[in-house]
Amino acid sequence: MLKDVPTKFSGAKAYEYCKYLAITIGPRLTGTAGEHKAANYIAKMFRSFGLKTRLQRFPVTTFEASKCTFQARDGKTWRSYAVEPVGLSKSTPLRGVESEFALLDNADSEYFSGRLRDKIVLLLGTMNMADLPKLCSFGPKALIFMDSGIADEPIRRVFRDYQRTKKGNLPMAHIKHMDAVDIAKRGLTRGRLNLQLTEKKSYGLNVIGEKVGSDRTDEIAVVCGHYDTSMGIQGASDNAGGTAIMMELARVLTAEPTRRTLRFVAFACEETGLNGSLYYADDLAKRDKREKNKATFDPKLHTTELDRHRLVFNVDVHGAILGNSGFQYSGVDDVGAAVRLLTKELGVHAGVSKGPMSSDGSALAAVGVPAVQYARTGGTTRFLHSTRDQMKFISAEALAQAGGFSEVFLRRYVIDAAALAFPRQIPKDQEEALKAYHWPELKKTKKKKAKKRSTARPARRS
Repeated sequence: MLKDVPTKFSGAKAYEYCKYLAITIGPRLTGTAGEHKAANYIAKMFRSFGLKTRLQRFPVTTFEASKCTFQARDGKTWRSYAVEPVGLSKSTPLRGVESEFALLDNADSEYFSGRLRDKIVLLLGTMNMADLPKLCSFGPKALIFMDSGIADEPIRRVFRDYQRTKKGNLPMAHIKHMDAVDIAKRGLTRGRLNLQLTEKKSYGLNVIGEKVGSDRTDEIAVVCGHYDTSMGIQGASDNAGGTAIMMELARVLTAEPTRRTLRFVAFACEETGLNGSLYYADDLAKRDKREKNKATFDPKLHTTELDRHRLVFNVDVHGAILGNSGFQYSGVDDVGAAVRLLTKELGVHAGVSKGPMSSDGSALAAVGVPAVQYARTGGTTRFLHSTRDQMKFISAEALAQAGGFSEVFLRRYVIDAAALAFPRQIPKDQEEALKAYHWPELKKTKKKKAKKRSTARPARRS
């Protein structure tokens, strides 16, 4: 209950969904059996709630790491340090790579130079992968990210499949911050990395459950969360917790009439670059274009399925016993104002900011759908993308708090509203930031078509 506002959301039920995903199923890396098992579990639960349920399948690349070792030379001996591979990065030769270190204390590309050639680059923090081609052009042997946060183990990260094909690739791994400090304090200057990754083609499954509205059936609100994880971890808060909230909202909100169509979506493959939500959004965009190109399409009489998408409410990273709540929104300022006013009314301490979040709601915002994205930060969320993102740091009370707010927001602005409080509009000043969330294959297809048109022979004049 939120400040004496009754809700039907059950934190206990959400906790059980979360526990099943995180512990009973466990790791849910893109395209693996664990992810597919989770998809079938969510689909089963959706059907039990009475939702019309389907699975949207799409191609992905997954991987296994058979070896990832890193050592630094300390005099005549080699000192070993734990590292985690960057998934879908490049393998080293079987014997590994060995070289002097080149230290970069930030990822500003203007400092990339020939001094990186044939070196193992140690980079503090992360980098904009758009700068990877420039880094690769100087010929380093490998790249090791020195985590900027203080943690017990290196984070587990996956390189986006399209980034490596379009922007270059090299062997990459993460080392925890304090091990990097140890290397620096000891003055170690030479190391060797052995990274062996095996890739295979697989598929992802978006799980879609829908309840059709009673009198506003042509207005669709998407409630979503991703259910996959980084490699080999429970992913309790990221994002079994968010998925569990979405599932409990599905149970509660579909038990009663709704004026608008509610579409609950559990997205796959978010950790490998929003693959599931980008595929979903791209599919809507391509069908929208085909329909509007038909001679029979009249914008005054007809709408596409993309047009009918009016709002997306995305839940990502939730359930931590202690933490801070925050919202990011894409759309007109009234979207943010609606969230902000409700937090004040219900006594929910949360920040509200304009702009995209690196999560699934941004994929739909990039094709014109206003988005509200809800996350929990601080506290044990520092363990994201590591084996310490575990159920022991999750509580039913934290899930109930986030789920209760979400229920009230959706009832007020979607389910019961006589008219939607904000237009289906992404302002121009937000479009640039959202470009990064367009599906890259769609861009590639457009470029190819444009190239074909430019090389086509001109029609003969009669």
